[in-house]
Amino acid sequence: MKEKNKISKCIVVILIFIFLIFAYMVFYAIYNETKTINLFEDVETTEACLTEYIVYGTHLSLKGNLLIDNADVKNVSLCLRTINEKDIQAQLQYTKEDQGISFYTSELINQGIDLEELDVNEYYAIIKVENTKGKSKYYSIRNETEYPNIEYYTITREGKNNKINIAFGQKTCNYMFIKVKNTYLPENIYDIVIDAGHGGGDPGAEYGGYREADLALKCAQEVKTELEKLGLKVMITRDGTEGKEYNASTVYKENGRVNIIGKSKAKYVFSIHLNSIEKANSQSGVEIYAPPKMNLDFAKAFASNIVKYANTNYSTLDIRYKVSNGIYVRTFQDWEIENSIKEAKEKGYEPYNITEGTTYLYMLRETGGIATGAYVDGRNSKYGKNLFYNSNIGLEAYLLEIGYINNEKDLNNILDNNSGYVKGIVQTIKEELNINSK
Repeated sequence: MKEKNKISKCIVVILIFIFLIFAYMVFYAIYNETKTINLFEDVETTEACLTEYIVYGTHLSLKGNLLIDNADVKNVSLCLRTINEKDIQAQLQYTKEDQGISFYTSELINQGIDLEELDVNEYYAIIKVENTKGKSKYYSIRNETEYPNIEYYTITREGKNNKINIAFGQKTCNYMFIKVKNTYLPENIYDIVIDAGHGGGDPGAEYGGYREADLALKCAQEVKTELEKLGLKVMITRDGTEGKEYNASTVYKENGRVNIIGKSKAKYVFSIHLNSIEKANSQSGVEIYAPPKMNLDFAKAFASNIVKYANTNYSTLDIRYKVSNGIYVRTFQDWEIENSIKEAKEKGYEPYNITEGTTYLYMLRETGGIATGAYVDGRNSKYGKNLFYNSNIGLEAYLLEIGYINNEKDLNNILDNNSGYVKGIVQTIKEELNINSK
């Protein structure tokens, strides 16, 4: 009998404990709900309309409009509010329109809200407008895009990551929120992609018995190894075992290099190549290619460090799309646009919307989604389909032409001093991503 009483008392204690936990959870949920609603107490009834939100590389960029009297607007910013009142403010650019204002984070696609710098928390995004008298009004954000919510994983640091969810909801008003929590990278998600140019049935440029595909792969594999020593999770697009069926026409297949890069959800892709020119030995040196509308500091650091550590030189190629020593931004030219339209008419499909501002190199364009104007949607039967052409999540991409294969000095340096090129690339990534050595 005593034994039964003991068991009954234990059950009662357990039930009370469970009840207290449940009550605490209910109280905590109600408390948080109340605190969240209170975050919007001072917002106006007019809502800011979000027309674009994109993550490119590590940065979130926003565009939208707000129908308000703009006569005395002095300053516009994005306010990230939290329940524990640790707010963050980010300056926004804006223009006055006939009705209201248009706002945006930056004209450069790799600038905006740095997601890597957000602490673990829940942030609610609000537009803050300050007038010439120093008074401020606040506006909640309504999503008017067709983009899905964004799931982002930060770069691995000391074996850890943050998972960031960017989404929208509705309480007393429409709102945008950003939730950051600690996690680890899922098996299929990476920090960085290293693309070894060409491969399989596509040797790339050839000279003196050497193939671009082979030399690019050797460099890419060593870069991957060195980055992994820094604790980064790195994917390489090919490993040298690909057959002859792997070529320039397969890049948009489901498991082609463009689509496996998109599936990686990495933050950056660095494509390694060797250059070539019709007249051997007439050009030499390093060329770094980037998409338009970019802050080019990363590209400039690549050029500088490769020149330094590989003991080489900036490219001697002086052409209209050269923007500084070793830095090139290649977009479509008139005749290339005309050829694209002509091909579309001949094959019976609607021409792509290509302009003189469209990124020319596919590895830079198609890996960035909406941000870089990706357009290969399957309408041209010659290729497959970029599954991420209309994605609002893109990788920040750079194409590294480390030297000219048909320049004797460059070729010999690449053959004899591959470690110097690797060091220049790795050192740049380490510095720009602020990665500490293990």
